[in-house]
Amino acid sequence: MNDKKQSKDATREVTIAKMSDYYVRFIPDNILTTLKQDEICLIKELDWSGNTPKFICSETVQFADAGQNFEYVKCASCSANITEWWGNAMSLAYSDEHGFTNLEVITPCCDMRVSLHDLDYSLTQGFYKTMIEISPNPSSHLSSEHVANYLKMITKEAWRIIHARY
Repeated sequence: MNDKKQSKDATREVTIAKMSDYYVRFIPDNILTTLKQDEICLIKELDWSGNTPKFICSETVQFADAGQNFEYVKCASCSANITEWWGNAMSLAYSDEHGFTNLEVITPCCDMRVSLHDLDYSLTQGFYKTMIEISPNPSSHLSSEHVANYLKMITKEAWRIIHARY
């Protein structure tokens, strides 16, 4: 009987190890937005249905990716797939000391000047100085769209919803 319990526990550990972490992230469309203390207080008042929000504020611009949900990046102007080029463009725009400093790029497909923030990502991604992140409780009935609308009501700015899996 003890062997069966150990076998069950080992199976459970393997299952947990294989499960990926899932996060819902909210970033403002305006990359440079930072939250005021009164806005943070109002945001905390939302019924998060057992999901504790994590407020991430950075002095430098950072990138919120979709993790394993990432598939491709397309040009915002002509819709060409620019995934291979994008990786190098991201490297050129980033500095360890200053984060992302210049997001303006010329696309290789149609020579258009665009922001890396405005490219067509397979799932929403983007740049931020302020991000709110939750690791949703599976039994929660919290709607990402409801949260984004609530954030917009408080900050008077649109917010992007990023579904990230690692």
